Amino acid sequence: MVSLDASRLARNNRDWHQLLELCSLFGVIIADGERLYDPCAYHDRLLLGLSGIMSEAELHQIRIRLHQGERQKAAQGELRIPLPGGLAYNRSGQIVLNPDEEVQARLCLVFDKFTELQTARRVIRYLRTHDLRIPVRPLRGPGPHELVWRDATIARVHHILHNPAYAGAYIYGRRRINAVRQGPGSHRATSKVAIDDWEVCIKDAHPGYIDWEEFMANQRRLGRPPRRAAQGHL
Repeated sequence: MVSLDASRLARNNRDWHQLLELCSLFGVIIADGERLYDPCAYHDRLLLGLSGIMSEAELHQIRIRLHQGERQKAAQGELRIPLPGGLAYNRSGQIVLNPDEEVQARLCLVFDKFTELQTARRVIRYLRTHDLRIPVRPLRGPGPHELVWRDATIARVHHILHNPAYAGAYIYGRRRINAVRQGPGSHRATSKVAIDDWEVCIKDAHPGYIDWEEFMANQRRLGRPPRRAAQGHL
């Protein structure tokens, strides 16, 4: 096997050592721009191991610099972030309400009904009774970031009620990578971050469907345990 930079064949040092083990089992010689390496020889294996460690450290520093640049841009409200279905970017790159009046009306209805009915499950029951779907913008799938209409579920209604973008706030850092939940070969596992710990929170950054005070009141209401009479019903 010949490579200009053999250590870059692996994403992390663990994979790199697995590759070295396979090469040593089958007697494969590794070559880079400087010399030949025999993974069966102790000194060559030591050099290859150090090369993998240095490569992993370099990638770590690159990620740190990229994250710092991303956060600096987000702190100024200039980082382009995915938007929920009720918002959109105009031609100037500014965040505005979705120009579809049906989308606006449906989201206003969700917030109004939550204020009236007090629980998300009652809002879902109302929407299902009247056969009303809600607009969503999935991040994955055959049409990522395209607006689609979906049946009301507890997850979708909660996503609307918990989303600070609908209160006109520009937020960065609502979720954090959770290494404990990260499985091999899976998507990056994340966990929610408390509102007080959000890295960037710019209020009144763009138009919204509710104000910040109503958003916080909704969070307190959503955090209350359900009453016995409401348990087990949609």
